[in-house]
Amino acid sequence: MLTKKDRLLKFSKKRNTTIISPCCGKRNIDGKFVNYEGYSLTYGYCHSCGIATTPPAVYSDEKGEEYQWNETTSSWEQGMVSSTTLPLSKNVNQEINHPEQKFIPEAIIWKYFQVEPENNLLKYLRKNFPKELVDGVKETYAIGTTKDGGTIFWLTNQNCRVQKAKISYYNNEGKRTNKFKVPYKNETGYFACLFGAHLLSESYKGSRTVVLVESEKTAIVGEILLPQYVWLAYGGINGLTDDKIDCLIGHKVLIIPDMSENAVSIAYKKLPFLHSKKINAKIWDMTKGKTDLQLKEEGIYNNDLEDLFRKF
Repeated sequence: MLTKKDRLLKFSKKRNTTIISPCCGKRNIDGKFVNYEGYSLTYGYCHSCGIATTPPAVYSDEKGEEYQWNETTSSWEQGMVSSTTLPLSKNVNQEINHPEQKFIPEAIIWKYFQVEPENNLLKYLRKNFPKELVDGVKETYAIGTTKDGGTIFWLTNQNCRVQKAKISYYNNEGKRTNKFKVPYKNETGYFACLFGAHLLSESYKGSRTVVLVESEKTAIVGEILLPQYVWLAYGGINGLTDDKIDCLIGHKVLIIPDMSENAVSIAYKKLPFLHSKKINAKIWDMTKGKTDLQLKEEGIYNNDLEDLFRKF
């Protein structure tokens, strides 16, 4: 029986400005990537993109031998899993320029709205929910279909301008596959916002709770089942970045991360920044404090709220 060992992740007081961050690949000139004391430079938190890279949890057996879970090999390894040291920046004085935000014409959205046959996600929803409810969420989120059956999630901001698109692929049971496409790139000026940000309204502030989940699909199913809330998605474990959250200022927000130690930890690390921006945010930890090992033994590791919905 393996037992998780307690550890203290403490930010280093001195920030290394000569490395390249592991998350966004940028030179750390402004010191926004801060490392954890006592760990490889690979691990830390980036205040620029909001991504936390945490060292694997350490477990020990009855003999005191230490083990770590290796995500690459999907197996337990005795001792410490090796990590790569971050490369140093060769020119720390070089400025990094970002293109200005571009927007996708609305006409392109509706071009993919009526494509037949519909994508597998919409087919799954139609098998499980009434037609009028599925028609409603399809229009609310402008869910599109590509010619090869992909599901298009348009990332539309609070001003109803389309900033980016994400194309995901689902199987017949409504489970997302590993295939995805991002046709509009950051380097050409198309940056992400929260999925569903266009649903936010000044009139909702203080009255309707905004629920933030990782997956776009979960937000859509949540809108069907619990329409009294405003459902948004931040697009994955590291998707709740600083540049996306201004639209939440003044709102009551409930964040529901997926069921893993890392997902919950990243969400909690965001709370101080959210509160500093006058966002009334709370977190629902569906793991109830369980370790990844316990979640794997129960078969619910990395489950999300939509997996919970399926059981009812």
